[in-house]
Amino acid sequence: MIHVWNHCHNCNAAPIVGRRFHCESCPDGPDNDLCESCYEKFREGKIIHPAEDSSAALLEIKEHRFKVEEGKPEDQYETWLSVGHPTVSAPRTPDYFVVRPIFSSQMDSVIGGYAFVATVEKNGKPLMLTALHVMDELIKKKGIDCSEKNKNYTGRELPAIITHVDIYDIFASNWMMTPVGSAGPMLVLPDARTDGEEPYSDRDIAAFWIKDASNLNPVPLAGQPPVKGAPVWQAARSPKKPVQHLFKAVVVESTDRTLVFKYEDPGEKAKYTSGSPVLNKNGEIVGISVGGGEYKGTLLGHANHVGNIRKHLTGNTF
Repeated sequence: MIHVWNHCHNCNAAPIVGRRFHCESCPDGPDNDLCESCYEKFREGKIIHPAEDSSAALLEIKEHRFKVEEGKPEDQYETWLSVGHPTVSAPRTPDYFVVRPIFSSQMDSVIGGYAFVATVEKNGKPLMLTALHVMDELIKKKGIDCSEKNKNYTGRELPAIITHVDIYDIFASNWMMTPVGSAGPMLVLPDARTDGEEPYSDRDIAAFWIKDASNLNPVPLAGQPPVKGAPVWQAARSPKKPVQHLFKAVVVESTDRTLVFKYEDPGEKAKYTSGSPVLNKNGEIVGISVGGGEYKGTLLGHANHVGNIRKHLTGNTF
């Protein structure tokens, strides 16, 4: 039994084999998990959790509550490896489309991973889209439970406290000195949730109206999700230098709730890219990147696809 979407933040085992210990107290992210061996060392006081360089280390968490996950059979992932990569040119993407948000709630602010600017329909009002879990540090600071287990969350609680979003050029050498716009208010999305079982990421979404779009270049949403075998590209910061890079991949699973893809080059490994856009060959948005993993040397990713994005946005006026 393995966990392809998780690695142990102490020993870096990827994937985690056997039981996985997931910290529910820390903000959602790639540094909340321990393998069974490292969890026992944590209980014995031999290792540190959370990791000293993680965002959770800055929070005053009195008790770390762990949930035990058993994993999935390894053989169910074998079919993903057999899907070939088609030969096709990468799409063109504009500058100031992929961005970095800083979310503010009164005196508190949190740096998000990635976001991007999109139009739902032609000539529609632009939106900033991202994954809901990139805001989890702020969510936990404010004591709001947006997780799937909270049946009473209405989608209004978080928009009520987000006062402003500053938008920066994530590809600038010093991105914090390169503001490109602002966003807010946050849309009320009643079915959006965090903490879903990967790769079922169909509820992991957050959306904001754009206040200042003068320096931004929105990209349209695609009409349909990509099918298995279709090429896709994740637009994110290059792991080697501060420029935009298109990470080529191929779809290995596409269902009502999932969009899973494997990257063509396992050597191109970008970290912390949740909230970045996934594009088709026409340069249209087909998904919001939510998570990644590794299996037999192959890098995998999964996203909340455009079919579900449209469902969440239904009812909002454009």
